Amino acid sequence: MQTDIDEWRSVAAGAQPDWEFRAGIIAKLIRATDTVLDIGAGDQKLKRFIPPACTYVPVDCVDDLPGTFVVDFNKEFRLPNVPFNVVVCAGSLEYINDLAGFFRALAAHASGRQVIFTYFLNPKKWRRACMKVHNNFTTGDALLSHINFALSHVDIVATRGDMIFVNATLSAGGGIQWTNDRPIADFLFAERGIKKLMAKTARSVRKRRNAIGRMLK
Repeated sequence: MQTDIDEWRSVAAGAQPDWEFRAGIIAKLIRATDTVLDIGAGDQKLKRFIPPACTYVPVDCVDDLPGTFVVDFNKEFRLPNVPFNVVVCAGSLEYINDLAGFFRALAAHASGRQVIFTYFLNPKKWRRACMKVHNNFTTGDALLSHINFALSHVDIVATRGDMIFVNATLSAGGGIQWTNDRPIADFLFAERGIKKLMAKTARSVRKRRNAIGRMLK
């Protein structure tokens, strides 16, 4: 499927109140010293919630606002030539044809860096048709099994309705290395409430720092 640029221009110009709630959750996983690459930035709602000291780099298929790095990931993979340590993909993964290929390229370009992404799980065909998605995973287990080769550490942090929020570390290596060798399915669980989402952040950061430290030895 091709990216409908005209449709996304229209979407970017809309109100999207649910997007603000999503951006608020994601922002709680971002630190004041981070440089954030926001893939699928739209009207840059995330920028309004992250700490003011953050460096924010918007990426989208349309240039709704000045300064947006424009790329259609259904045609090519390109990232802006700027340093960054956090990648956010909120509400954009559903519209990428080759999701495995996208994560493979992303991990190759940003190995060891934090990735925060959401995915709307589509159990109903009519919802999938209405959203005009390019790929469809009905469970978080199916989604992560499809892309786990591009991740080293994963926290399945929260679900809200049919949306899953994931905080992870990108890896160009051999996929997720669980310290206790349990499969992905055993780590997939729904946490009700945002407080539990935040409680996992410190642990995730510690794991990420340890992994980067081992890489530098």
